[in-house]
Amino acid sequence: MSRLIVAVACSVLIWLGLGVSSAAAELIIQHHELVVELNPTNHTITGQDTIQLVGVPGDHPVVHLNLHPDLEIQEVLVGGKALDFWEEALQASKNGPGVEPSMVTRTVEIPIPSLSDTQKRISLKISYRGEINDPPRAAPGLRFVRPDKTNGHIGEEGVYLTSETSWYPDILGSLATFHVTITLPKEWRAVTHGRETSYVVEGDASTAEWHIEANTEALTLAANRFVKHQRLWQGIELSTYLLEENGHLAEQYLEASAGYLAFYSEMLGPYPFPKFSVVENFFPSGLGLPSFTLLGSGVIRRGYTQPYSLGHEVVHSWLGNSVLNQFETGNWVEGLTTYLSNYYYEERFEGPETAVAHRQRMMVEYSLYSSPKNDYPVVKFHHKENRLDNAIGYQKTAMVFHMLRRRIGDYAFFRGVRQLVADYTGRYAGWNQVQRQFELAAREDLSWFFTQWVERPGAPKLAIREAQIEPGDGSGFWIRLRVSQGKERFRLQVPVVIQLGQGKDFRVLLDLREKEQLMSVWVPAKPVRLTLDPEFQAFRRLARNQIPPMLNLWATDEHRAVSSPPSEADQEAYRAALDRIHSQEEEVVWLKTGARFKNSQSVLAFGGPEQNATTAEVIGWCGSRIKVDGQGVTIEGTTYSGEQTAILVSCANPKQPSHVGTAFFGLSPGAVRHVARLLFFYGWDSYLVYQHGKVVARGSFAPQVKEFTVKLQAA
Repeated sequence: MSRLIVAVACSVLIWLGLGVSSAAAELIIQHHELVVELNPTNHTITGQDTIQLVGVPGDHPVVHLNLHPDLEIQEVLVGGKALDFWEEALQASKNGPGVEPSMVTRTVEIPIPSLSDTQKRISLKISYRGEINDPPRAAPGLRFVRPDKTNGHIGEEGVYLTSETSWYPDILGSLATFHVTITLPKEWRAVTHGRETSYVVEGDASTAEWHIEANTEALTLAANRFVKHQRLWQGIELSTYLLEENGHLAEQYLEASAGYLAFYSEMLGPYPFPKFSVVENFFPSGLGLPSFTLLGSGVIRRGYTQPYSLGHEVVHSWLGNSVLNQFETGNWVEGLTTYLSNYYYEERFEGPETAVAHRQRMMVEYSLYSSPKNDYPVVKFHHKENRLDNAIGYQKTAMVFHMLRRRIGDYAFFRGVRQLVADYTGRYAGWNQVQRQFELAAREDLSWFFTQWVERPGAPKLAIREAQIEPGDGSGFWIRLRVSQGKERFRLQVPVVIQLGQGKDFRVLLDLREKEQLMSVWVPAKPVRLTLDPEFQAFRRLARNQIPPMLNLWATDEHRAVSSPPSEADQEAYRAALDRIHSQEEEVVWLKTGARFKNSQSVLAFGGPEQNATTAEVIGWCGSRIKVDGQGVTIEGTTYSGEQTAILVSCANPKQPSHVGTAFFGLSPGAVRHVARLLFFYGWDSYLVYQHGKVVARGSFAPQVKEFTVKLQAA
């Protein structure tokens, strides 16, 4: 769209989600009185923002505001008097279908009248309008990692306006309050931060007013043809804003929200907002925002009320949306949120075995997606763009907090978390502040811990180099143990379990500080077997052959092959998965009919063993663990049958265990169609059994190489 350029200012500023501040940072916005009308049919917004500026502006007061490049400022008023303003000259943002986001904003420079010596507040009224039309585009990758890409969109399918949109005038660092009036077509409802104080439908329009008392760094607004359901929980409004076809799920989300709020309020302190809403988004997303979460329709329909989904977003109410993350110093919020929701909730309510499996998976994900070539320190993580970011910013960082908890104890750890929330609600906190809170709680200097795990990249690669036993003087036995941790030296505590005669276990904790360390461990009876950290308490890098076989080993192999059934009719049932692989830019070898894959490749085979010889070979690698016959499929002794049964199974190549074979097939074409489009969401197990598209059984096979366990022999 065209717009009037009053004058040319400085060059284009790259938008990093941080906004643009005034040159001297002398003025900030204290409050927005924002009135907007949104027209989804023509993608337009008409806005009027009365902003209250406070501060000490200096001799020649000038304010610099950031605003979307396609929004035209119509006038700026102070006390009813029009002011001149200057805008950057930018090319059109070129947003539209199939075009990458411009990722730019522009600044508007407004000279304001000089203030008296006693005056420290000024009110600007800014009127603007324009088009925001950047339809979401699917994020790359075989599996969901981040929301679809958009800088903001107003359209018939829905409205999404966020910090990247710059949909209202703003200044970086202005933790402002808001009063927002939103007008939409009558069948539409909007949701934003804070509390809805009125909602009126009159004629062809609906108008809602929202009051936001919490200091807010960036306002997000979503709108659609929502149906609202609500209830009260301890004075907090719990609500859902769902499309009509998903309204029957409202009670499920309200009940789950109440449960999470009760649990985390006890851990973190009082819930900091007047409401918590589950809001349905028109494109894939999982976003935690102050007082609501924005979940894509696909997630909503699947009833994702689990800790790693809804619970994760509830924890963000405290961490990230109340205690604000100081992004320029890194992002600690996602790691701590992941630890408290995705991990700790399972540890607390599902028991130790589930907790062990979860810790193992966090190390597996880090080991699969990071390498010494692409690894980076936790402190360098800012937001998630790909699987590597997820592995470091979420999984590794969560394990860092787990090791910190083990180091200082539960009492000090949870005391530190709660005090962090109490001291920094409504304020920014970075890694230095996080470290300081835990040091105060633990009453010890933790600088070495944060330097090692937050500021340095990498992880130890543990291995047992020597393990021999010698009789003790008078009683017991000594184990001569040599442990290495690779090229880098880390300081870490590693649990060791030693199996004694008659099935008894003896546990010790090794304090490792050298690249290779020789230790002597005393045990009260003759030892039989020694296992290094079987419960995955110490974070480390795993070799591919130390990881249970799984689809994600195929997905991360540099040498991958795909084998599909020779018949096009048989391929059709797997079309969604095959097309997903075709759509990616990564190199994959597509095996021709009858062609055999190499042992130096991981292979993904589609179709049953009677349709695809590669599937038959992969199942052969599994040995007695899996059997396919006319009765169905037997895995680990349990038989699954019925035409709506589908199987995803992975086994290591016995000749080269760092490569895997994965087979996906069903007992009927319909059984696999239910699963094929979501196949790459199921990458972490050695086998999964689906019936009518739902997982009914899953499990992991032991890795081929067990370098963390040794049989003990006399020297």
